[in-house]
Amino acid sequence: MIKVAMIGFGGIAQAHRYAYWHFNKAGLPVQLIAACDADPEKFKTVTKINIPLRGEIQNELPFTAYSDWREMLEKEKPDLVDICLPTRFHKSVAIEALKLGFHVMCEKPMAESYADCVEMVATAKEAGRHLMIAQCVRFQPEYEYLQKAVSEELYGPLKTSEFYRYSPIPTWSKDKWQVNAGKTGSCLTELNIHDMDVVQAIFGLPEQISCEMQSNVYPYDFADSKFVYPTHTVSIKSAWYDETHVFSAGYRVEFEKGVLEHKNGQVFFTDRAGHTQTIEVEDADGIMGEIRYLVKMLDAQSDNYRNPPEHSAQTIYSLEKCYESADAGGVLLRYGEAL
Repeated sequence: MIKVAMIGFGGIAQAHRYAYWHFNKAGLPVQLIAACDADPEKFKTVTKINIPLRGEIQNELPFTAYSDWREMLEKEKPDLVDICLPTRFHKSVAIEALKLGFHVMCEKPMAESYADCVEMVATAKEAGRHLMIAQCVRFQPEYEYLQKAVSEELYGPLKTSEFYRYSPIPTWSKDKWQVNAGKTGSCLTELNIHDMDVVQAIFGLPEQISCEMQSNVYPYDFADSKFVYPTHTVSIKSAWYDETHVFSAGYRVEFEKGVLEHKNGQVFFTDRAGHTQTIEVEDADGIMGEIRYLVKMLDAQSDNYRNPPEHSAQTIYSLEKCYESADAGGVLLRYGEAL
């Protein structure tokens, strides 16, 4: 049985908690045994975020609540530490947990800088422990199908692609830290990063990159990034809107034989004659997918070939390039080299 201890029990942690409970009930060898949060009220309520939970927890398995995560790790000795803290704590907590001998799953963004990410990757290697970043879109069925369509050229060669992700402003975070964190909490860092990561997973690293940002109502609340490849350019847009906005995300990818779209939770392919076909994909979300993958990987003691931490470090490198471009007025930059 893989024993899990969570550090941070706010909004996104509830999605992780549900996944551990669900997979335990489904027979996977995993159980949440402990959780830690500095605010004891977090254990009495469920913080709602921009995405709904897959379902409600019924007959919760018991876990021990802590306010000190070091005490929790010392007493509980879990197999896996799941970090759901604000970004500024990711590096220090992950490195300490790895050095103590625990496997680590850490929420995205991986860290505040690429240099921090490199240190985290090195620590995981030295400790001989797994470090996986929760880049959940890699495990979302709609994007898994796109990766298959691109790699197998199901619809012919790729021509152009657009990705988008729009969300209500994250006022649910503790002390509204994302709203007040400047670049660290911007839509580029919190939203656009999902699509940056999956774009690099599908297409590889770009040759050039650019980004334009705006602060319309909130700091850095709109971002438009361009990833330039030898044969095509990928557009990635994201924005924070007011609290009444409904979360939406998707893509439009043009192939030689037609257009593949993901919108309103469905995937469609429209051929050049205008005929539209609905593509059937699994009814699942990326958070459930990434945790299922991680549990099976740890249980089998296998390598992480789908989402290694080096890839998440490359995504932070791309993020820094986007800010460099945006600060210079959206200029096109040579990508350079990352891990």
